[in-house]
Formats: sequence, C-alpha cells, structure tokens
Amino acid sequence: MSRSRRRFIQASLAVCASLSLPYQQAFATVQPSEEELAKRQNALYVLRLASPYPTNLSEFIPHMHNEFKQNVERMTRGRVYVDIHHSGKLGTGRELMAAVMRGQVEGILISVSNLSRALPMLDILNIPFWAGSNQAFLNLIRSPHWHSLVVDPINRQGKLTILMHHIAGARTLSSIKHFNRLINLPDKLKEAVLRVPASRVLSHFYSMTPASVVDVPWANVAKMARTKHIDVIDPSVVGLFAGPDQLKNQIGHVSLLESVPDAWVTVANQQWLNTLPLRIKGEIEEAAQQTFHIHVSQIEQLQQRCERALMALGAKLYQPSQDEVRQWQLRFGHHNAQWNEVKRELLGSTRAFQQLLDSTERKAY
Repeated sequence: MSRSRRRFIQASLAVCASLSLPYQQAFATVQPSEEELAKRQNALYVLRLASPYPTNLSEFIPHMHNEFKQNVERMTRGRVYVDIHHSGKLGTGRELMAAVMRGQVEGILISVSNLSRALPMLDILNIPFWAGSNQAFLNLIRSPHWHSLVVDPINRQGKLTILMHHIAGARTLSSIKHFNRLINLPDKLKEAVLRVPASRVLSHFYSMTPASVVDVPWANVAKMARTKHIDVIDPSVVGLFAGPDQLKNQIGHVSLLESVPDAWVTVANQQWLNTLPLRIKGEIEEAAQQTFHIHVSQIEQLQQRCERALMALGAKLYQPSQDEVRQWQLRFGHHNAQWNEVKRELLGSTRAFQQLLDSTERKAY
C-alpha cells in the first residue's frame, strides 16, 4: 500500500471518528442589555440569525452581523428583532443548513458549498476558473441572468430565500504547516490529502487532481490539520483566517489560485418569511440589499487585513504566474467538455451557463 493511500485511509477514519463526537466550544455568556431586552419584547417578530463567525471580528470577517441587524430593525421600525447567534453556537456548515431547513432558526450565514446539498444550483459557482475573482463574482451576482437562472428558480422551490450574497474572496490551495509544500501546479498535489467541503462539484474538480480527497466538516478542519490527517485545504484567505478552532495557526503556504469564489450567503427560511406581512418581508429584503452595498465597499480592505494577519502567523502567500494558472485552467477549466454534464444537470443547458459566463464580464459597479 502506498504512503498516500495509507494516509488517505487514516484521514477517512479520523473523519468518521470526529463525526461521532458532538461539536462543542466554550462561549462566555453575555447578558443582553436592557435596551436589547426592550427591543425584543416590543418586536412583533424575531429573526434568529445563526452564524459560524464571531461578531467582534467584523474588521476581518465579512459576516455583516451588526449592519444587517441594524438595517432590519430600522427598516421594519422595530417590528422585527434580529437575534444573532454567532461563533458557531448553533453549529457550522451542514449543521446550520439543517437548522434553517427545519425552521429551528429563521436565518443563517453559510458558505455556498455547504449549502449546495440543499440548493444544488448554487454549486454551479464551483466549476473552476470562470467566476473566481471578486469582480467577476460581483458582476455575476448583480446580473439579470444570475437572478433569472439561479435565484428565481431557488425561490420557487419554497425552501430558502437568498437575502444577501457575501464576497469572501476566491478559494486558494493552502498547505498545512506540517505538509510545508507550495501548491502552484497540479502535480504538487501528489501524495497530498486534500480536504473538500460538502460540494459535489468541488469534489469532482479535486478528484481530477492527483490528490486524495476527503470530505471533512468545517468544524473539524483545524483538528484534522493539527493531527496531520489532512495536508491541503481550499478556503479563501478570509476563510483561512476566520475558520473555527484557530485554524489560522495551521496554515503554511497559500497559493492564490482564484479557482472559484469562496462564496457565502445569508438565507432565510422561506416558510417563515412568507408568514410575514408583505410590507415587512419587503423591508427585510431591502435591509439585506443595503447591507450588501456596505459590504462591497469594505471587502478589499478586509481581505488585506486577513492577508497581513496570516503572514504574521507564519503563512507564506504566493501569487501563481500566468503560466502556472494557465496549466490549471487547461486541465480543469469550465471550457472542458467534462463539465458539460454538470452544467446541464444544474442549469438545464450549457447555453444557460454561457449566459452566466458572459455576465461575469459586464461590470456591475
């Protein structure tokens, strides 16, 4: 048995073991102020918003907790109170997806990859090398085609409503410190155990590389890195910094490949949203749009702070050359025929994908 195969099996067994343990983390209990208690008591509706990220790191993480809360409560004139459950108190990743689908919370902040099992159409973003840069992604999500081909069909499913997209930068290929390898070319993934999120498209992409791919829940990635069960992960620079359980301390080389957007969304349980008076529902949606505009103005500075913070912890950031990126694109890019079946499955046709691709080139801002 090869060394890489043996380590892949060990990683898979470690994932199974980690899933058998409850996700636990200690949090200081903060009593709400009298003002917050009064606001909640006077509200007609409560929107519980669950997020994996700590509210107090808003200078580094584009969660927009406070801005969204303030805008919703102001726009609805206090009729809706936003109750933020941050720092993964109610879970992360797939746990949050399950919670909002079951109506245990009204809204969540979650990555597109972790949400893609419930809303598969969003997985189209994870076909590599077409919407990875911040500008291309912004152009796409502000385009009429994105709304007509993706957002509107999702809304018609009656499960979840996308209130807001979050730009968190493009996914990287980042080695854990113990692995200590720069992943600038596909062959550098030989004998590497690569963690993938809960995205079928990303799993397909990475399975085409020489890496051994293992699906690890977001909450367990830092532990798997510390115990040397995984070698490479793919979050954006923001995601690397913001990851749970001090993931940022495990990062070695960061290859800024810009393969796909590390997209996040704030979504609401549609059944709950549809119980609201039409005016209040519209005000929540408008508050989300106002929050998005604030978010866009902050994202570049926020990403730069995360880069500096990671480098201060010993991470080495690398910008691949055009020739190196071209090698990735030629082997795995969206133009390859191997993606046609995925495009048809998710969007209904390759023509629909071409419309989205064209939208990435029309500047939205």
